[in-house]
Amino acid sequence: MDVDKAAELAVENVFKEGLTDIFPPPQELELLKNRHFRASLAKKVSKCIKGGNLESLDINPISHVLLPKGGPFDFRRCALIHPLDTIKYLALVLTLADEIEKSRPSNSKRVVFSYRLRPSNGYLFDPKYNITRFRKQTTAKTRQKRTKFLATCDIADFYDRLNLHRLESALLSLGLDKTRVRQINELLLFWANRDSYGLPVGSNASRILAEAALLEAALLEVDNYMVSIGANFCRFVDDYRLFAPDAHSAHHWLTQLIERLWLEGLTINKAKTHVEYVSDLVETDEEKDKRSTEDGRGKAQRKDVKGEETKKEAGPVRLQFKIVAGYGGIIPTRFRTPHHKEIDKLKTSDPASKLTALKAKKLPEPEDITDFVKSVISTNRFGLFKELPEVADLFPQFTPYLVDVIIKYGDKIKNDDRVTLRDKFAKRLEMSPYLLPEYIAVAIVRLLGAKGYKDKGTLFEVFRGLRRNAGAYVGRTLLDALEDQVTRGEVLEIRRYFARADSWEKRQIVRIVDKHLSEDEKRPWLRNVRIQESRDLFLIEYIKPTKRE
Repeated sequence: MDVDKAAELAVENVFKEGLTDIFPPPQELELLKNRHFRASLAKKVSKCIKGGNLESLDINPISHVLLPKGGPFDFRRCALIHPLDTIKYLALVLTLADEIEKSRPSNSKRVVFSYRLRPSNGYLFDPKYNITRFRKQTTAKTRQKRTKFLATCDIADFYDRLNLHRLESALLSLGLDKTRVRQINELLLFWANRDSYGLPVGSNASRILAEAALLEAALLEVDNYMVSIGANFCRFVDDYRLFAPDAHSAHHWLTQLIERLWLEGLTINKAKTHVEYVSDLVETDEEKDKRSTEDGRGKAQRKDVKGEETKKEAGPVRLQFKIVAGYGGIIPTRFRTPHHKEIDKLKTSDPASKLTALKAKKLPEPEDITDFVKSVISTNRFGLFKELPEVADLFPQFTPYLVDVIIKYGDKIKNDDRVTLRDKFAKRLEMSPYLLPEYIAVAIVRLLGAKGYKDKGTLFEVFRGLRRNAGAYVGRTLLDALEDQVTRGEVLEIRRYFARADSWEKRQIVRIVDKHLSEDEKRPWLRNVRIQESRDLFLIEYIKPTKRE
């Protein structure tokens, strides 16, 4: 793809889909509503890429945040990349994306459902090939009469352990532009601190590289081998599903898959590897709705089951299975409103009993917590939510999920209970803001900045004691939470922090100063900042917006 076209597409894609699917959309994305600013960004990015080396890219180092993944001690190391750098990375990869896509095998066999490049209106991938289609194909194959056993597995820590030199070799083997391949390799090595391993998790650029280049280069051989031994399977990126007629075939195919992956330098995630008897699997509400529609007995109602574990039900129902895909796992970080049929089912439940049973376990299962939360919502027993801080103590990784719940249902919770929740969570932040895992501190800060739970006193005290080693994201989150709560004197104090702030914090400090100080008071300071921070186009856009014609 031409560099200019790639830069324009990268800007449009970030405008449409954001920087990442992991962190909440930052305020900076609002600036992209100005099409003239988008155009100026594309020109800048194109110029940086045409320089042909790492120095011309003018990239900042990246930071990482650990987020809950799939178990009590399972985390994913997620990349926090600056907005302009995200666009440069994506544009650079897009210059090769067309040729990468041409090298990939045909998708007509309905075996591989990885992302396929098909740019349209700022979006990059063909909507026909995604996790939803993978689930549908898995469901269809599991329903087949000859399928008696389902084997499930995925590749362990693929993004984190991807060898960058091997990626470079894979790209060069496709006959791609050597200058661009070298630029990509130097960029990734720079971000990896020359460690030779790891793609930034959460960006479309990484998806193109991992899923369309190396995965296909390596897994194409694996896929072809599995076909040659007669295995019935399908794959989404690094997730495999094998559909076997008997236990012997299921174990044989799975063993052969593991061995062939090992030959490619890849290993499986043992915790997510299962062989299950199909008649022991249960049907989700989504599948019931679909079946009901097919039988002409009602309109299908869909349910997002990503990251949730399906519960067994009584009766001779044939299927379903748990699919754990994407970046979430079985411990969600965001609350998703229950499907109306799920609510109807739980209306007669007793959330108080569920809470008692949950606490009695000492170390509850993830579904114990999600089931309790949904039971409270279904029965309108929102007073029980005041117990959520204690639930979070039992399973700390659920803190972001529980905080998200009480923010979203704040208008259903009595004021006294909101005060109790605020104070209990604030106490955790006050006692050990630098001993808490960053993702927990960030969740509590978000709560104390939310409507109905605001606690400027605690937030400002934590901000005053903020250390540079506190984490990559907590400082910015504090400033986001304080933006609408500060007085003029507090703004002046925040402004004084600018010199030792990181780039994420600096952009938000500029927003706060611009929002709260008078023109005469802020103009000289902003003029100096504009000179000092001229590389950060998003920060400069706050100070001097691109003119709209």
